[in-house]
Amino acid sequence: MSLTEIKVRQARVLDKTYFLADEDGLSLKIETNGRKTWCFRYTDPTTKKRRRINLGTYPDFSLKQARQQRDDYRLNGFCFESNATLKTFFDVAEEWLQFKRQNAFYDLPRCGVLQLAERSLQKDIYPQLQDIPFQNIKRYDLVSVIKKIETRQVKEPVKKACSYLSQIYDYAVAMGYCEYNIAHGLNKIAISNKIKKNYPYLKAEDLSDFIHRLGKSDIHPIVKKALLFKLYTGVRGVELLLAEPHHIDLKNKIWRIPAFHIKQFRRKVILGHEIPDFLVPLSTQALDILKDAMQWSFGEKYIFSSPRKPNQPIHFNTLNLCIRKMGYAQHELTAHGLRSTFSTILNESGLFQDQWIEAQLSHIDKNRTRASYNHAEYLVQRTKMMQWWGDFIENHMFHL
Repeated sequence: MSLTEIKVRQARVLDKTYFLADEDGLSLKIETNGRKTWCFRYTDPTTKKRRRINLGTYPDFSLKQARQQRDDYRLNGFCFESNATLKTFFDVAEEWLQFKRQNAFYDLPRCGVLQLAERSLQKDIYPQLQDIPFQNIKRYDLVSVIKKIETRQVKEPVKKACSYLSQIYDYAVAMGYCEYNIAHGLNKIAISNKIKKNYPYLKAEDLSDFIHRLGKSDIHPIVKKALLFKLYTGVRGVELLLAEPHHIDLKNKIWRIPAFHIKQFRRKVILGHEIPDFLVPLSTQALDILKDAMQWSFGEKYIFSSPRKPNQPIHFNTLNLCIRKMGYAQHELTAHGLRSTFSTILNESGLFQDQWIEAQLSHIDKNRTRASYNHAEYLVQRTKMMQWWGDFIENHMFHL
């Protein structure tokens, strides 16, 4: 039986959500909080799967308007692409994701970051928003998403959800799907920690314990070598994991990292800029680890090759998972924290100039305006510094 305005208006709130059916897939959802939402259930002509979308809330949308919205949707062949007003949040968010992939030139490390965005959407955002027409979403809908994530007492998922929602709405404004970004400033309602903490890292006195734990753990040998090599060189995770045998000059003890693998140069290389390789001098100890790793991965594309997937590097999450397996909590140590360990101890030694350490970390002075950079800068000084660092770590191996 069809609904009437009186039936809709008088629909009672019960202790569980229920639906009142109308015609041709239209129904009214009555939630326990009293909210009444028009829903349209249909069969997707492409996937042949049943889908349900939200058309709007009552009384903002009357019964007549809901039926008109349903009919418009049917006339458009169940395709939101033909009418911006019929796009759901899911449609716009997926379009934004594809735009981000294209803008990253499908570059593996950058698209790896987009995997985090996809995970946030699937786990925290889509369950509440995906079927709602994009133009019907209100600010309080977004606030509800953030507050629900906060109930898990997590920090990063909240920050990421705020960021992704704001980016989606910036994209939607640019595309003409809405007039302004209703997600702007969502981070201001998020509960923040009183103390901002940097990446946790090891102090000099912690090195021996770290090496002891790493040696005693049942972590795969190639992952152990990757963690230890990261400690010896202070490089970023992407630079480490994408290393290939032909990047290594064994005779001169130099690791030539393609500029494409360096965080701040990757996009410039893709756009056609000619940027020289970044040179990392290797200590005797680091070179020994590298040779062992190359024996393990012999015939594979990457030096630190995945034990499970041929010709694929170790996944960037694997290093942190292994550090957890060694008994370190997230607030005690991260893989990136090994880079901070490298920087902190070298600075505290007082033996080396800041410029040498910063050059070794491939940090770029923001005040420099040169179009190209000398990636062999301070190479002689850095070579001596890296051998000192190798000896320093080796000495701590025997101080258990």
